[in-house]
Amino acid sequence: MRPLSNRFILNASWLIKLRWVAVVGQLLTIAGVMIVFKMRIPMFWAIAIVISLTAISNLFLTFSFARWQKITAQEKLPWDLVLGLVLVMDMLSLTTLLFATGGPNNPFSLFFFVNLSLCAVTLNRNWAWAINVLTIVCFSGLLFAHNSMEPLDLGLPTIQELGGFTVQHAGMLVAFATCSSVIVYFMTRLTGEIQEQQLQVQRAQVLQARGEKLEALGTLAAGTAHELATPLSTIAVVARDVEQAFEEHPPNFPGAEDVIEDVHLIRSQLDRCRNIIDRMASHAGEAIGEPITPVTIERLATASLDGLIGRGRVQLEIADGLESSLIAVPLDGLSQALRGLVQNAIDADPTDRPVKVEIERDEDFWCWRIRDRGEGMTTELLDRVSEPFFTTKPPGKGMGLGVFLAKNVINRIGGEIEFDSQPTAGTCVTVKLPVGNG
Repeated sequence: MRPLSNRFILNASWLIKLRWVAVVGQLLTIAGVMIVFKMRIPMFWAIAIVISLTAISNLFLTFSFARWQKITAQEKLPWDLVLGLVLVMDMLSLTTLLFATGGPNNPFSLFFFVNLSLCAVTLNRNWAWAINVLTIVCFSGLLFAHNSMEPLDLGLPTIQELGGFTVQHAGMLVAFATCSSVIVYFMTRLTGEIQEQQLQVQRAQVLQARGEKLEALGTLAAGTAHELATPLSTIAVVARDVEQAFEEHPPNFPGAEDVIEDVHLIRSQLDRCRNIIDRMASHAGEAIGEPITPVTIERLATASLDGLIGRGRVQLEIADGLESSLIAVPLDGLSQALRGLVQNAIDADPTDRPVKVEIERDEDFWCWRIRDRGEGMTTELLDRVSEPFFTTKPPGKGMGLGVFLAKNVINRIGGEIEFDSQPTAGTCVTVKLPVGNG
């Protein structure tokens, strides 16, 4: 669905076109009545003024439209007010034209309903009902007094002529008010439902686009894992051969112990890389279609913290009695998302200060709060924190996909993720998972 301002721009564009059609139609009607039916138009000066005002105002709207579109981009123009005043003017213009040409006896009085339909489609509900009341008042005024035209006399004299309110007038007014109210009610309701359906379609399209991005990233992860497996295996074999050589023939040169420790470190880090790649290969793309399964809060928390670098700094605090509570989630996908957020919190603080993971439940959500005491982020960084490939880490320390992937996984299961951070005050990431998943 178009944004709200764009919807009003579209409505304004069509309204301008329809007002030109109305001006041309009124001129052709007057010409036809005078030429074909040889009728004299009473109060011709009033009719000419009304049509001229409509044309001049529409000319102003046409030339101002481009400038208003630029203003709308900054959300400064109250479109409801602008279009509402235009439609009020049109309703008063129609009333004036009918007053001069027979009032309710004029067949063109049916155009009241056309204008009301435009109001209901173009404006919000409050404006539509307000103009409906104005229309009923205008019609009542025409019943009270109007300029009679003999060829259009349908036998409904004015209240002023009869000196009182008759059953015929009451029936006309009630019928008009009922029809106008029914039109406004159903048109505004239908318009609202259409807008809601368009919003749902837009949400579905956004979710589909996110899913496609995740599928693409999953494919990329699987390909990367496949490509890296061979060179890492080769390095692991070479490192193991070096270890065995040092075990069989211990070196005696200065610093040999440091070299042996470095070789052991290389081996351990290679093993860790292999575990990561194996997990990438097995889970790449799996989170997209991973089944929703019930797990305990404690198990989800344990899976989320498993394999973290700096796991010892994480302080897990689960509110009393919630460890065995169940929540239905895609375990692998969500635990990876939460693990990435916790790892970011650990990396954000280079000191040994603890990172807290607090889990509690409010009325509607399971709340996971991940708190670090790092440098924090400015408002500008917070605005971009969930963008793909955006990272504040040094080159080689991260790709900037962790938060992006986490947000998509959490949003896909109906959750929310919020960031609260200030420079030098650390960051708090709040993940909200629907209690309905429990």
